[in-house]
Amino acid sequence: MDTEIDWQRELDDSFGSAPDVPAGLYVAAGHRAVRRRRARSAAIAACAAAVVVGAAWGVAPAHSPRSTETPVATDPPAPTSPSPTGSPAPSPQDEPHLFPWRKGEPPARTMPPDGLEIRQGAVVHERRDDLFPGKATESAALDISYRGDRWWLVLEWDDGGSSMSSTRPEDGFADSFDAFVRAEVANGGMTSAPADDVPGLAGGLATWHGGNLEAAPGVTVVRQVEDPVPGDDSLGLVLRSEGRTTWALFTQGGDASAWELEAESGWLTFDQWLADHVALETGGPRVRLVELEDDGTVRPAVAGVEVLDQRARPDLPAYGTSEVPSALALVSWQGERWFVLVLRFDREDGVTTFAAEKADGATTLDDFIAFAGDRSDEGGLR
Repeated sequence: MDTEIDWQRELDDSFGSAPDVPAGLYVAAGHRAVRRRRARSAAIAACAAAVVVGAAWGVAPAHSPRSTETPVATDPPAPTSPSPTGSPAPSPQDEPHLFPWRKGEPPARTMPPDGLEIRQGAVVHERRDDLFPGKATESAALDISYRGDRWWLVLEWDDGGSSMSSTRPEDGFADSFDAFVRAEVANGGMTSAPADDVPGLAGGLATWHGGNLEAAPGVTVVRQVEDPVPGDDSLGLVLRSEGRTTWALFTQGGDASAWELEAESGWLTFDQWLADHVALETGGPRVRLVELEDDGTVRPAVAGVEVLDQRARPDLPAYGTSEVPSALALVSWQGERWFVLVLRFDREDGVTTFAAEKADGATTLDDFIAFAGDRSDEGGLR
């Protein structure tokens, strides 16, 4: 196990030796204004519920029923009927809860199989349900206050897992609750794993609690990185099983995890993948190779980037390109070719960077659009 790692140097080195890039040239889809929280898993009997936010998976307990269809992003729905302004939120259970509320935690959460839980004493100013009508999940957007702190939340859940995006109005991520909800809906929400996937945190390949890492039978731990997330008890892992490599990140002392098959990731190396997920966890900067201009074109945002081809509003409606200004670019950077999808939201842009080498042989924008469209039925681009 690595015991002494200069993690800042690892992050700096994960994308090679290009010139330093000013922070202003980066965008954080996991900006500090949007705190993407992972719910704690309930280790009760054989039930293990994992939460992975963004374009990752929430997987089901072994005994839970689940649809075999993988949902995809849909057009943003019209606002549904809000709850009465300022009404006290009912609490499904009296506190203390099996999982106590943590200091600074948003006052609502989802814990499969119980569904939505609102903290006792919280006040719901507005609630919108069924944000993703084309998906086999439940969802809600909440404008909610607790002890003087106001939160805007988007939550999505099913029998297998859940996801949450949260911000506070003063963070400045969105101008209004409505704008925040629209941006989150455009991102597509949570995607559940297919029914034949292995349940559990880290895809069921490993557990990590109290500093004790246990790999499942037949799983080889190729690499470990201790505490990659500043201020969080965390562990990065490269795992090998049945001829496949999985990249994983445990957080919250092992109560939450994100993971992805190396073959399905848009990143070329584990260090790149891990640096990106650390940025999502902390709200730090993510790599942004291009800037989206007001006229829909893109320009290089990092030294050494060459834009080879680009297209405004590419035909990728499942990713929200029909709802907001957007562009797709093919660029060359550090000896590799990358596809970059940019969507403009209030105050910041959402950026997905995908190595051409990982895109099933795509060499043109049309090739990548076809590839990304196919992937929208399988969890989208990661």
